[in-house]
Amino acid sequence: MQALHFTVEEMNIVAMYKADSLAATLTAIDEAMPEIYDEEIITIAESASRKLSTLTELAFLELTFPLADEDDGDSNEDGQEAPPQDAPQ
Repeated sequence: MQALHFTVEEMNIVAMYKADSLAATLTAIDEAMPEIYDEEIITIAESASRKLSTLTELAFLELTFPLADEDDGDSNEDGQEAPPQDAPQ
């Protein structure tokens, strides 16, 4: 299977609604849809859900979905560059 690529916007949607399981995350996104009035955000959420639905539970649990800052997705709260996800801290 080819690796999935989530856009920054899709990752943000998943991060906002991520639950303890894939099914619960998909449900949370689905339940939020009636409250989303921006067509672009709806399209992004639908795309994220489609991609998530192709994952196994194990694959989902192995992924991280950090919220990206609009200004610079590679910096932390202090504005300094964040270390790579697999780097020791």
